[in-house]
Parts: sequence; structure tokens; C-alpha cells
Amino acid sequence: MAKMKLLNTWTSFLFCFAMVPIGWTQSSLNNGVAAVINSEAITFREVLAQTQMEEDDLKEQQQAGKITDDERKAKIRERRKTVLDSLIETRLIIQDYKKKGYNFPDYYFDREERQRVRDQFGGDRQALVKTLEERGITMADWKKNIRETFIVQQMRQINAKRFITISPHMVEAYYQEHVRDFLQPDRVKLRMIYLAPESGPEVEATAKEVLAQVELGVDFSLLAKKYSDYNRGGGGLFQDNNGWVERDGLKSELSDVAFQLRPGQASGVIVLPSVSGQPACYILQVEEVKKATVTPLSSIRDAIESTLVAAESEKVQKEWIDRLKRDAYIEKFL
Repeated sequence: MAKMKLLNTWTSFLFCFAMVPIGWTQSSLNNGVAAVINSEAITFREVLAQTQMEEDDLKEQQQAGKITDDERKAKIRERRKTVLDSLIETRLIIQDYKKKGYNFPDYYFDREERQRVRDQFGGDRQALVKTLEERGITMADWKKNIRETFIVQQMRQINAKRFITISPHMVEAYYQEHVRDFLQPDRVKLRMIYLAPESGPEVEATAKEVLAQVELGVDFSLLAKKYSDYNRGGGGLFQDNNGWVERDGLKSELSDVAFQLRPGQASGVIVLPSVSGQPACYILQVEEVKKATVTPLSSIRDAIESTLVAAESEKVQKEWIDRLKRDAYIEKFL
């Protein structure tokens, strides 16, 4: 009965409001109602406060011919609906906060304000005031936003902590179901002497001369520092992950060779076409080999538990918000 009375009240108001033509002015948008949540309204002004900068950017894109007017309008509609949905959730959470009798002390909000000024304005309140004036936001609205943001964060945490429990069995089950995700593939620690086509007129001849020195026992890293066009300063050491590389980190023609080598063994000269189509030469040497292994559960138990907590938290949050929506009167006009 209460909901029906509320519905009739807002319907009467919005019937009058609906008489405004589609081509509303900015002023009429600011004063209009975008949604009703129980006994509270969300205004178009609140929506526009979060979408205006993006809408201005879309207008510039349309004027520059990057998007059409229809595309601009579609993006604006989509963005406004997304923001409105977020504002509705915020309003529902704030209402739940009040309904359950929570009353966070004012010093919590004062602390959040000081932190925001430090983080965003370097502690300069005058810079804050100037920015708010430029954006057409009142200090009261800014404080309200901080207050509501803090309440929403705390309410989400309260609901999550109240319902989430991760058992050892859940961790073990997740590990078994995702064991392939914890596989560490074959890896080799690799050095490479790379001779680019532009390194000299006879690239392949030079590569064969370098290989001959490798076969005579000359230190591979010293030769790389002298000849290689790849990481010469690092002695040709593969630059990612301190020299360690997996199969998919190399061209297939190189990985097929590298993963056949034993520790300390060097390849022959590998000739491959460069981007320009000219031949480039590679000589590889593997320093260490690590065969594929599965990361043991004991070393990743905490990480899996965190993953499960995050997933359960998201599920609990959704169920909570869905319940708030189901029990509320919500009417949207965007």
C-alpha cells in the first residue's frame, strides 16, 4: 500500500514533468528527475555532474568529424544510463545504511576529506575550491560525494566480511580445477648473437667466423659483446626475465633449436629473413634448462584464497544489491 501511494504521488508529478518538450534546455535537464528510489529522487543534474566532461569530449569529436551526431547521442545515452544505474545503487546502499541504524562518526568523513585534498590537490584547499568552481560543483556537493563514497565502501566491506568464508576444501578444489593455470612450462636461460643485415656486407660469412670462435671455446658472452646487434652490453643475454624464456617468447624457428640444446651448448648459424627481406643470422647458447613443473599448492594457497575471496565478495555484493533493488520502488526516466 505504501509503495502504491508513493507510486501515485510520483506519477502525478512526473505526468506534469513529462509535458516538457523533448528539446529540453540545459536548465530544465538540471532541474529534472532522472529516477525515483523509494522516497528519494535522483536529478538529471546529478547524472550530468558525472557525464558532462565526457559529453563535451564527444561533442568535440563530432565537430571534428570523428563520429556522427547519431553516434554521439547513442554514446551519451549509454553513458548516462550507466551513471544512473551507479547512482541508484549508491542511493540504495545509503538508504540501507540509514535503515540499519549505522552512524559513522564525523571524524571518519573529515579524515577522508583531508586525504582527498592531500592526494588530489597536494594539500592545497585553494586549489580544491578553484577546481570545484571551474566544474560548477559546490563544496556541499563535494563533501556529500565523499561522505556517500565512504559509506558505500564501508557497507560493501561489512556485507562481504559478514558472509564470506573460504574453507581449505574450496582452495584445494580450485587448485585441482585450475591446475593447468599453475603449470610452469619449459624454460631456457638463453644468450643470442644476432647479426642484422645492415651489420656488414657479408653477414653469413661473419656469422660463420663467429661460430668458429664459439666452437674453439671462446666465451660466448664476450663474443656477443663484440659482435651481437642484440643486447650487446649484456653479452647477448635474453632481456626478459633475467635471461629466461619460454617457447612462445621466441620465433618458432629459434625456439625449435633452443629447446633442443643442452646447458652450455651452442647452436649453429640460423639464417632467417628480416623485416626488410634481407637475411639475418642468429647463434644461440643455452646456459640452463628448466623442465615444465606444476607450482605446488603450498606456495600459492594464499593467492588462491585471495582469488576465491574476491569472487565470493563479488557474488555476495551482487546478491545484496539485487535484494535491495527487489525490495525497493525504483522508477527510471532516462
